[in-house]
Order: sequence, then structure tokens, then C-alpha cells
Amino acid sequence: MRRFWMWALLSVVACSEKKPQPGDAGQASGAAGQFKSEAALGNKDETCPGGTVRGCWDAASEAELKGDIARATELYTRVCEAGGARACNVLGILASKGGAAPERIYSLFMRGCDGGDMSGCYNAAMCHKTGGCAEKNDAEATKLLRRACDGGDADACGHLGTR
Repeated sequence: MRRFWMWALLSVVACSEKKPQPGDAGQASGAAGQFKSEAALGNKDETCPGGTVRGCWDAASEAELKGDIARATELYTRVCEAGGARACNVLGILASKGGAAPERIYSLFMRGCDGGDMSGCYNAAMCHKTGGCAEKNDAEATKLLRRACDGGDADACGHLGTR
């Protein structure tokens, strides 16, 4: 019986530490760690519940889930500008789906990457690997994949063959 409870506890911990995926609206709890600050945003209004970065992230995730991409984009932009690196990466994904200029997409991925979101580094690497939103450059792609892998991104490690 004691082994059962130990196994159950380990299962709960393992499940609670699941890494959120880019564009996954259910990643709000993982995103909190990406925020440089939980402080209030400068412009307190109803746009972001409570006027906080976390409130904005939660509202953006909810809007994305409901398919209101325009509102999600507005809210993710506020989070990105407040230092939420994951929001910058999500904006890059939304921008790529919305047909934004390649330079805009790449700059959002790099902003996420430079802010510490390794999924942003991975996505920027894929831009270089495919030439889709940045100049095709295998050396730069490899450099960004290494950075993402070293930061814990399993997909990047897979591309490097170092799972």
C-alpha cells in the first residue's frame, strides 16, 4: 500500500510539471514562471483582469481558446511588452498563422528566445532551417537549436539528435 501512495504522489508531481507547448492556451500556469514580474501593468483597466500581467495572460489564453484571435493578440502583446517571453513566442505563432510579415514573426520568436522562452529559440531556429521567416542559414539554426536544447527544449534536442 505504501508503494501505491508513493507512485500516486510521483505521478501527480510528474503531471504537474508537464512543459506547456507553444500556442497551448492551457499553459497559463507554466507561463507564470516566464513573467519577469507579477506586478501591475501601467494602464489598469478591464482589459487585463486586476491590471496584472497574470490577469492579462489568463484573459489572452481564454480569448485564444474561444477563437477570438484579435483579442488574444491584443492581450498577449501587453504581456509580451511587460516581459512575458512566452507571450512573445505565442504572438509569433499567431502571427505566422495570420500571414504576418516574416520579419515580424521572426522578431517575436527572437524576443521570446532572448527573454528566456526556449520554445521561441526553437521556433526561430526553424525559421532559419526552413527559410520560412528568416534567411535560410543552417549555422544560425544549429546555434539556436543548441541554445533551446541547453535550455531544456526537447524538440530542439531531438533535431540535434541529443534527446
